[in-house]
Amino acid sequence: MNAENLPTLLTRRNFLGGSACSAMSTTCLLNTILTLRHVNAQAADVLAPGTPYKAIVCVFLYGGNDANNLVIPRESSAHTKYANSRTVLTIPQANVLALNTLNDNGLQLGLHPSMTGIRDLYNVGKAALLTNVGTLIAPVTMSDYRNRTAAIPDNLFSHSDQQMQWQTSASTMNAAYNQTGWGARMAEALVGTQQRTSVSMLVSLSGTNFFQVGKTMFPFRPGPGGTPVFRLGQGTSTQDVTRYTAFRNILNAEYANLMEDAFADLSNKSIIEADTINTALAGTSNFPTIPNSGLGEQLRTVAKMIQAQGPLGITRQIFFVATGGFDTHGPQLADHANLLGGVSSAMKGFQDALETINMGDSVTTFTASDFNRTYDSNGRGSDHGWGSHHVVMGGALNGQKVYGAFPDPDINLAGHPLNTGRGNWIPTTAVDQYAATMAKWFGLSDTQLRDVFPNLQNFDPDLGFMKAA
Repeated sequence: MNAENLPTLLTRRNFLGGSACSAMSTTCLLNTILTLRHVNAQAADVLAPGTPYKAIVCVFLYGGNDANNLVIPRESSAHTKYANSRTVLTIPQANVLALNTLNDNGLQLGLHPSMTGIRDLYNVGKAALLTNVGTLIAPVTMSDYRNRTAAIPDNLFSHSDQQMQWQTSASTMNAAYNQTGWGARMAEALVGTQQRTSVSMLVSLSGTNFFQVGKTMFPFRPGPGGTPVFRLGQGTSTQDVTRYTAFRNILNAEYANLMEDAFADLSNKSIIEADTINTALAGTSNFPTIPNSGLGEQLRTVAKMIQAQGPLGITRQIFFVATGGFDTHGPQLADHANLLGGVSSAMKGFQDALETINMGDSVTTFTASDFNRTYDSNGRGSDHGWGSHHVVMGGALNGQKVYGAFPDPDINLAGHPLNTGRGNWIPTTAVDQYAATMAKWFGLSDTQLRDVFPNLQNFDPDLGFMKAA
């Protein structure tokens, strides 16, 4: 099974209750339509008019990024032990990008040589590193892991399960929270009645995902550069306009049949939302700093929507973009270098674009992935791991710092207290902490944080990498 297409597994569950949804079930179809009618409930803004705009952008790296070659020890003895373990995956010490870290603590950590864009942002305080983050229910020691004396996330090292757990922050299949994503739960927690727009608070530029599935909210999914335009006919002739007007009148009519009324209402609102967004995007910049790559085009559309947030009348948005290819079991070095270079240049270009529209401090972008990979090599590449390292980017960071406990690089791999085997690190920072730190900046109260993140009660809720809201 292709790991990068696993988000399509969302179709195996009914978003309403987690059960399978038969295509022949009228009740299931009706419930789904009724739930889809809540798509525009997510357009509710949360704060009083005039509240400064904020956005969170998730950059998901499908396949499991080898973060052991994203963040690399530069100090000689630590790099020697790194090289002894990584063998054919070793990045030479001289090639590791130096970081002017404010809290280095003697580690002398650096970045993969392809990550020059992130290095530049880091060294001016607009990026930070989160180390050894992973799916956790509660803190776990090696003894806990071996003896199962603490709760361990279900199905570690599985692409589909770990993608779901990263995006839902629910680490057991029995948890009620695994039916909704933490991005959607954040949005639903903030939804109020003070201001409403016709534009979604959740926007996905990369199709279906767990992150933005809520109880009443689902993401709006525009294409690069805007949304598809609804047409009846090929132009603006009298005949075409007549057809279009007649169809809109049909959608605006009242229907006694509940399913007909729901379908008409959803269709009509979709047309209105597409028209609203396309009108707002028409006046936006092209943002030449963003590369013309797959990830770059997604981030270009995000930048356009952020630039258009004034006309759209929305003060909070949560975006999802993604790229794949990180399941590097085979020859890794060259492929991984290209992958990381693409992510770095797209993220750097995106941050530079935000600066040109004075939104650099208003948007926080973060990376996520299925899991890390093994510290040792299988002879050609690396295999599935657990605790990983990630990048957070934006002007609202306490940047130029490393957060979390980086697995001590000066300890031999065989005796490492976090090594469950082959350098599969037990995470020391939970996804819930990573997410909640951004959510607090985004505007969630302490009570809302506890409601949104099911495991947060077991951890420090604020890692400190965001400035005060």
